Amino acid sequence: MSPSPPTISPQLAERLKHQAQAKILERQRAGTWSGGVVAHSAWQKDPLGWIVKHLEVPEHTLRWSLNGPAYETHQWDGDRDPLVKIVQALADWRDCGCEAGTGTGKTFLAACIVYWFLACHADSIVSTVAPKEDQLLKHVWKEIGDLWSRFHRHFPQAELLTGVIRMKPQEAGKEKWAASAFVCGVGASEEVAVRAQGLHAEHMLVITEETPGIDPAIMVALYNTRTADHNLALALGNPDHQQDELHRFCFKANGEPKAGVVHVRMSALDHPNVVAGKPIIPGAIGVKRLAVRSEELGVGSRLYQSRVRGISPSEAEESLIKWEWCEAAAKRWDDPAYRIGKRALGVDVADSPTGDNAAIADWQGACLTEVVAFHVQDAEEVAERVYLEATDAENPVDPRYIGVDSVGVGASVVNPLKRKGLRVRAISGGTRATPGLDVDDRWSSADVGVGGRIVATGPTVIEAERFVDTRSQVLWRMRTDLRLGRVALPQNRSLFQDLCAASYGTRNGRIFVEPKESIIKRLRRSPDIGDAACYGNWVRPRALVSRDAKEREAKREHNKDRGLERFMAAHAKRQKAEEARFKRAFARRARGRREA
Repeated sequence: MSPSPPTISPQLAERLKHQAQAKILERQRAGTWSGGVVAHSAWQKDPLGWIVKHLEVPEHTLRWSLNGPAYETHQWDGDRDPLVKIVQALADWRDCGCEAGTGTGKTFLAACIVYWFLACHADSIVSTVAPKEDQLLKHVWKEIGDLWSRFHRHFPQAELLTGVIRMKPQEAGKEKWAASAFVCGVGASEEVAVRAQGLHAEHMLVITEETPGIDPAIMVALYNTRTADHNLALALGNPDHQQDELHRFCFKANGEPKAGVVHVRMSALDHPNVVAGKPIIPGAIGVKRLAVRSEELGVGSRLYQSRVRGISPSEAEESLIKWEWCEAAAKRWDDPAYRIGKRALGVDVADSPTGDNAAIADWQGACLTEVVAFHVQDAEEVAERVYLEATDAENPVDPRYIGVDSVGVGASVVNPLKRKGLRVRAISGGTRATPGLDVDDRWSSADVGVGGRIVATGPTVIEAERFVDTRSQVLWRMRTDLRLGRVALPQNRSLFQDLCAASYGTRNGRIFVEPKESIIKRLRRSPDIGDAACYGNWVRPRALVSRDAKEREAKREHNKDRGLERFMAAHAKRQKAEEARFKRAFARRARGRREA
C-alpha cells in the first residue's frame, strides 16, 4: 500500500502561493520570466534543421539541389540553394538581402524564419514590415497562419492574433516576446519613422517584405533602431532598379557589397518546378507559367530580368535616362571630335558645409571633361570658384555659356557674378518652359561661309512647348543628347546614378520630371553632379564644328585680325559686285552705239 501524500494546511498553501507570485513578479521585473515558455536554444545555429523538424517542412522544398539528377548538370542562374543561404546567414548573425524572381518561395521562407527566430531566442522580437497592409496579412501572415498548428503543438502557451504572435503576455503595454506586423506605408511620414524607432530587444529580427516600395526614411529608422549585436535584418522583394531600397540595403553607392550583409539572388530559372519540369512544390512558379511570363515580358527585358531572374536593373522602367546611354557616352570621352567647340560651365549651388554639396560641371564642346562636387561655407564661395574658372587666362568661359541654378541660394551666386561683370545664365527650374529653336537639328549639317565662318545649314525647327517647367526641359535635353549619342561623359558611377535616378511622365499632355525632393529621398543625397552636368549641357554652344573645318582652322595663323579679315572679305565681295555692275553698264552702252 503506497503512502498517502502529505497534507498541508490552507494557510501554508496560501503562503506558498504568494511566495511563488512574488518570485514571478521579481523575475518579470528583472526581465527573466518566460511565462513557462522554454526556448529551443539548441537550434539557434541550425534554422534549416529546426524548420524541417518542428514545422514539418520537407527539406527538398528548401534545399533545391536535393530534387533529383536534373540538378547534377544544372547551371545555376542565381545563387545555389538560395533559401538555405538566407537562413544560414541569419544563423551566423549577419543581415541578408534577397533579390528574387516572382513565385520562388521567399514569402513562405519568411514565415518559417519568423517561427524559428521566436522559438529559438527567448524574449525575442520579430517585426515584419511592408508598405501596405494586404502585403503582410495576405502574404507572409497568411503563410504564418497556415503553419500555426504545427508551431502551436510545441508552444501551447503562445497566442496567434491578427498580425501578432505572442509567446508571453505584454508588460506595461509592450510586447516582450512576440512577432508583429508593421505597416509602414508608401511615402511614410516622420511619425511612422518614429514608431519604427521604438523597436528594441536583445534578440530582434526585422523582416521587410516588398522592400523596394518602403520609404527610405523607414529603412533608415529600422537601421538605426538596431543597437544590440543580435539585431538582424532580412530584406526581401522583387528588385525594381539599383536605386531602390532593396538594392541599396545590399550594396554601397559604388556598387561594392556592404560589409555584414549577405546578398542572395533567387532566380526562377533555378526553381525545382522549372529544373525538374514537373510540379514539386505546389503553388510555386511552373514551367508553363514561366513560358507565358517570358513571352509577356520579353526575354532579356528589364522586367524579365527583375521578375524572373531576380536581377536588379540599372534604372527604373520609367527612368528619364538609361544607364546604357551613360556607359556609351563614357566610351566616347576620349574622342577628340566631341571636344571641338567652346567651353561651358554648369553650376549647382549650395551654401552650407553641413548641407548639400555644390558642384561644377566643365564642358568642352560636347564633352563633359570634368564634374566636381565640393563642400562650401556659403554661396559666395561658389561664386568665387565660378569667377576663377570663367576668367582662366588660358581657357576662359564666355558668361553666356555658364548656367547657374538660380533657385533659392543660387541667387547668391548669380548676383555677385553680375557685379563682377559676368552676366551668367540663371536657370530657374520652376519657371514656365518656353519654346525655342531646336539647335541640334539646325546644326545637323554645316558649311563654310564668307570669311571662313562655319554656318548651320540644317532645317529650322521650332520646338513646341511641351514641358511643364524649365527643369523638365533642361533634363529632357540631356536625355535626348545621351539617347542620340551627341555628348561624351566621364566614367563616373555617381554621375550615372544621379542622371538615371529621375523618372518622368506626362501631365496634361506635357512632359514633367519628378521633383528633386523625391530624388533626394530615394538617393539619400542630392543629385548635385547630375544637375550640374545638365545645366552645363543646357547652356553650352550647340554649333558642332566638323572635323575638316577644325583642321582648316588649325592651319590658319592665329595672330590674324579676324575682324579685318571679315571686313576685307566683305569689301572684296562688294568690289566684285561693283565690277559686274560696270560691265553690264558698258555692255548696254556698246549695244546702243551699234544700234545707232
